[in-house]
This record gives sequence, structure tokens and C-alpha cells, in this order.
Amino acid sequence: MSFFDELKRRNVFRVGVAYVIVAWLLIQVTDVVLNNIEAPTWVFQSILLLLIIGFPLALTLAWAFELTPEGIKKEKDVDRSEPITHLTGRKLDFAIIGLMAVAILYLILDNYVLEKTSLETAEAVADKSVAVLPFVPLSSGEDDGYFAAGLTEEILNALAQLPELQVTARTSSFFFKGQNIPVPEIAARLNVAHIVEGSVRRDGEQVRITAQLIHASDGFHLWSQSYDRTLDDVFAVQEDIAENIAAALDVVLDDNARRLMLGVGIGNVEAFIAYQKGMQASDMAHESVPMISEALTLANAFFDRALEAAPGLTKARVIKADLASHVIIEIAAGFRDEEYPGEAQETLAALQEEYELAWRLSPPGNQRDILNVERTQFSEDWSRLPDQIQRAMQPDGCPQMNRTGEFIVPFGWAEQVAKKFREMLACNPMDFFANYNLALSLIWAGEPEAALQAVEDAENKGISHPWLEDARYWGLLAAGRVNDPMVRGPLPKGSIVMLLYPPQFLPEALAGDPALARQMAEEHWSRPDVDDWSSLTVAAVLGDRDRANEIAARIDAHPGSAVVFSIVVLSCFCGAPFDLEATPNYNARIEEAGFTWPPPKHIDYPTKTW
Repeated sequence: MSFFDELKRRNVFRVGVAYVIVAWLLIQVTDVVLNNIEAPTWVFQSILLLLIIGFPLALTLAWAFELTPEGIKKEKDVDRSEPITHLTGRKLDFAIIGLMAVAILYLILDNYVLEKTSLETAEAVADKSVAVLPFVPLSSGEDDGYFAAGLTEEILNALAQLPELQVTARTSSFFFKGQNIPVPEIAARLNVAHIVEGSVRRDGEQVRITAQLIHASDGFHLWSQSYDRTLDDVFAVQEDIAENIAAALDVVLDDNARRLMLGVGIGNVEAFIAYQKGMQASDMAHESVPMISEALTLANAFFDRALEAAPGLTKARVIKADLASHVIIEIAAGFRDEEYPGEAQETLAALQEEYELAWRLSPPGNQRDILNVERTQFSEDWSRLPDQIQRAMQPDGCPQMNRTGEFIVPFGWAEQVAKKFREMLACNPMDFFANYNLALSLIWAGEPEAALQAVEDAENKGISHPWLEDARYWGLLAAGRVNDPMVRGPLPKGSIVMLLYPPQFLPEALAGDPALARQMAEEHWSRPDVDDWSSLTVAAVLGDRDRANEIAARIDAHPGSAVVFSIVVLSCFCGAPFDLEATPNYNARIEEAGFTWPPPKHIDYPTKTW
């Protein structure tokens, strides 16, 4: 008898098949249970390792032992003339058939029944969906527009606390500010069934507020009311508006729901006026990348004023921390020198303190988990990052991400990040930043055509931004469409590609004239105002390894340099832009997190041979 026949006779193959099916079922169930109890990643990894180790052990036991009517016996003690192994094989066949039936049932349940239930739930939620458009200021006081915007956001935030209600986020609601677009069209572009609109008129301490809830498909007013109050009573008005909207949409309000709605309000007129001014200044600042810190300084002055009156305003703290991060980037990337010795280290310490305070003040939930990843990025200990990322990538509500996506995408999280940005866009469809990052994450997930479709979808919604043109540009290169007119044509002012590379450098390096690309690079490096960020990316694409390592080492010497390297790796799409040995500080962080290096290439430049 051959060895193969002996394996069949001893039912080793049957045991192997049964083991694989049981192990697969255990993995599925364990994954669901551990995710729901938020167990650390190592727990699942340990169970997976035990199951892998158990496989050869199960095969060894199947070879050495036999199941008989008298119990388990060693194979050598079994009489081969008796049909015991055949009977055992039949029992195993029935067991395998039963296990396969369970596995198939699970797949049907998971892929069809649960998906159908999810879609039905989504349809039910869609009917209870609403966008709060910016209230129109009918008076002309200096701060009346900011007051109206603040009142709008207070109502929006209160409604967003209700799990039964799908509420469009601020960026998308405010996208239509000042535009004369019919309510049904706005509702269609925001994918909501209802619209809240209103007006505010201030006269000294007196305020007249009018609000109405509109069913978008037929224009029917489900609820409307006017309030004549003093400024001291304005917070009671916004609470009443939010409660009436919830009641009109058949959302049950218990004491806990009311407590959550009341807990998100700023509660101070001057504070939410200052906050709105800060948001406007921050949005304007992001129209210029290299020296954004100068513009963000104005925004932070307003945020500081808001935080004096409302210290628990977490959003203001997170956005305020953006200034410090850009100061660190500007110094580490070589856009400017330190204004005084130790400026970068001092700024990093202030940023870490702001993130720490924002994280501690945040309520438990997915948004806090995302904030935890972002604060860790600026720390000097990444050892807990895998667990933190695992939690941050769990689906939940309407989260916001600042640097999380660009930070973790190159290290194997592209698909999860893309799902997270789609989740963000479900409640904030007009957010150009989320649309842009969705496209980048899809390129990193190996789906350049899907990335190009994401850019087109954003434009079809009416979103226009230079960074979307950048995402299309990188997507076309990753898809091999080097001669597309949009690659060969000029990019708009504010483009990141134009900031990082000489015009036409990338297509020449990818599929054009390498000698011409080298000439462009030399001209770029010889500029008196050249920075290390763009110099590094140009060197990496061109395959100038020594120069890339030299520049990377210079960046690595600055405090907080890891955030620069995150952006460099993300926007290069070329694998490893430098060797980790050249960057000991960054190398230490990568090893702590257990990240894989080098990252994968999604644009394979012939000039870059490593």
C-alpha cells in the first residue's frame, strides 16, 4: 500500500478537511465576538496562531490513532481485517457534510440575510434623515452671520446625538450657504429626506428666530415656529427647536437622549460666534499649503476665545492643534527655519498637550478612538498603535479623521481607511477632504480606476478643489494612463503635485525621457527656495537613493518628523522613498508599531530601481 493510500485509509484527509471547516467557523465567530467586546488585537492573533499550530497536530493524531466502538486506540492496536476505519470514515463524512452545511448557512446568513437587514435598516434610517441648512441672518450686525451659523451648528450637533436620526455633518450643510438652490435638489445631493431651514434677526439683546422642517420630496412643512427671545434665552430656543424636529420625525426622546442633546451645546453666545470665526479662518487657511501656519494663527486666536468660555469644546481643540502640526511640518520639511532655538520641540510639546486634553475630554466612542491614533502619531511610542488602529477602523456613526488616513494607509490599512471615508461621506458627502482621501486610499488599495470614479463622483456633486485634481492625476498615473490629457495638461493653483514636483516631471520619469526627468530634478534641487519635502520625493522618484537618504536623514533629525515621512510615503506611491537605516528615529517608530517596510509600489517608476 502506498503512503497516499495509507493516509486515505487512516482518514487523515477527512480529519484535515473537518479541522479546516471547524477552524474557519471558529475564526468567524471569534472575530465577531472579540470586535464587539473590543478585545486587543493580540487576542485574535493568539487564537489564530493556536488554530494554525493545531492543524499538523490534528493530522498527526489522525495518523497515530483510530476511533473504534471501544474508544480511541493506537493505530497499531487496531485489527486491519475489521472494517473499523471504513466505519470511522463514514462517520467523518457525515460530520464533514454537517459542518459544511453549517458553514454554508453562515455564509448565506452573513452575505444575504444580514446584508438585507442592513439595507432595510439603512432605508428606515434614510427616512429619518435631515440636513440643517445655515440659518439666514436678516439683520446686518457685524457678528450676526456668525451668530446665525453658530445657532445652526448647535441645533445640528444636538440632533446628531440621536442614533435613530441620520444628520448631515456641518461641512456638507454649510456647503450650500448663500446659494439659491431648490430644497429638493439640496436634499438629493445630501441624500436626506428632510431639510431644516430658518432665519435669525438680532436687535440688541432681542432675537427673533424662525425655523421650519420641510419634507423635501413634496415641500410639505412638517413643523415650523417663530421665537421672540432675548440672547439669554437663545439656548433654550435651540433646544426646543431640536426637540420639536426630533418629535416631528417620530424620534422618541427619553431622558438620556435629552441629556446627550443638551451636553453638546457650547452654551455661550460669544463662544460660538468665536468658534464660527475660527472655522471660517481655518477653512480659508487650507487654501495655501506651504506656509499655512501664518493663516492658522488667526483661526487659533478665535478658537482660544471660544475655549475660554467652553473648555470642553473638543472640536475646537482638535482643529486648534492643526496649527502646531503645520509648524512642525514646515520646519521638518524645510519650508522655513526655526524662529528661535527649540521652536519645533516646544511646538511638539504643546501639540501633544492639546491632543491629550482633547482625547481625555472626548466621550467614549469611535471618534475618541480615531483621536487616539492621531495623538499617538505625534508621540515617541508607537507600540500600541496596532490595537489603536484596529479600534479606530471599526464602523460607527459619523466620524471625522484629520491625519489618521494619510498616516496608516501605506502600512496595510488602505481598504479599511477607504471604508471609513465612505462612512464619513454617508453623512458628510460634500466634504472635499474626505472625497480626496477616499481617492488616495483607493489608489493605495490597488484600485486606481475606483479612485478616478471617486473623483468624478465628487465633481458630479458640485465639489471643486485643486486636491481633487491631484487625486485624479495620481490615479491616472497608477492606472498607467500617462498620456491622458489631464496628466499632460496644467494643474490648478494650490495643487500638491505642483508643490512637490516640477511640471511634467512625473510622466517623464514614468514613461517619457529619464534624461529629461533628471535635468528637471537638477534644476529643482538648485532652486534657492527648495525644500526638503519636495527634494526627497523628486529624489525618490528619480531613483537617486543616496540623495534621498541624505535628505531623509536631515528631516529625521527634527522633532515630529514622522508626520512629514507619513505624507512623503503617501504622496509618492513609489514604495520606500528612502532607506530606514538613514532615519533612526523614524525606524524606531516603525519597529515599535510592527509596520511592514517597504510599503508597496502603486506607481512603478522605471527610474526607481529599489
